Amino acid sequence: MTNLKSYTKLDLQRLQQLRHSIKTYGHIHDIDMPYRLTSIWIEDGCEFAIWEDDDQLLGWACFQTAWWNLDIMIPPITRSSPLEKEIVEWGVAQMQAYSNRSGDSFWGSVEIFKGDPHASALTRTLLDVGFKQFEWSTLRFAQSLSADTLPSFSISSGQATLPNGYTIRPLAGQAEVAGYVAAHRAAFNSEVMTEAWRSRTLEHPEYRPELDLVVVDAAKRVVGFCIGWLLDGVGQLEPIGIHPEFQGLGLGKALESAAIHTLHQHGARTLLVDHVSLNEKAISLSKKNGFKQVDNALRFYVEIAPES
Repeated sequence: MTNLKSYTKLDLQRLQQLRHSIKTYGHIHDIDMPYRLTSIWIEDGCEFAIWEDDDQLLGWACFQTAWWNLDIMIPPITRSSPLEKEIVEWGVAQMQAYSNRSGDSFWGSVEIFKGDPHASALTRTLLDVGFKQFEWSTLRFAQSLSADTLPSFSISSGQATLPNGYTIRPLAGQAEVAGYVAAHRAAFNSEVMTEAWRSRTLEHPEYRPELDLVVVDAAKRVVGFCIGWLLDGVGQLEPIGIHPEFQGLGLGKALESAAIHTLHQHGARTLLVDHVSLNEKAISLSKKNGFKQVDNALRFYVEIAPES
């Protein structure tokens, strides 16, 4: 039976159980999924689909308008089955419905880890539905976090070097959401981040305020931000950014260092980073810091435009 419903906390609890039950190849954004589940697809009128049979969760999907990405999570029992194609087709229909409402044209995308034992079957499904493969991909790197590796992130006794007048600390909850949103929009030159999205993130059951760090200046303005996410001892930073007026001061490096140290303090034993395969500079830097490539996420897209 297929249920199409809006975001609810009850659904989040079930999705958490599914995330924790799939140890490998659940989704490329397993770790920072709470950030995505609270995003603007809600304001944009998209639906969240749950496939279930006798209360057994067989998978879920959501079209993420913030990234033009179809998020799908399917447990092993559903992989390589006809239901997998049904889920993808539902996602494409969601993309088309959004395009018709908004008037936007875009490339809707899906990512598949090359190491996934079911990658070939899902690739065939995507191609059958009309997807094409990008020439570039997303490379995943991992680094163990320990007393030996932490120094490579310029961390000394948990203290990151900051210019005078700047402080790194946790976000001050709802009271600082507006300041965060302003910094995020400036850093990415985009208005996709909203106060509603950021407020929902604070309410997600897997959100941890101690991992939600900001840089503030002497006037207590948010000028940088970084959210840490943690799942079963694996950590990831998403998003991280510095207001353009404050770049070049070393704030980004200091913030990243503080965030990694904080993740380690709260149980992270592995850190993941993802880089677009075309970003040679970032890849080289990660390798220099001891990261090892552990997988390659192939990216597929389908062209979506408003129907006349």
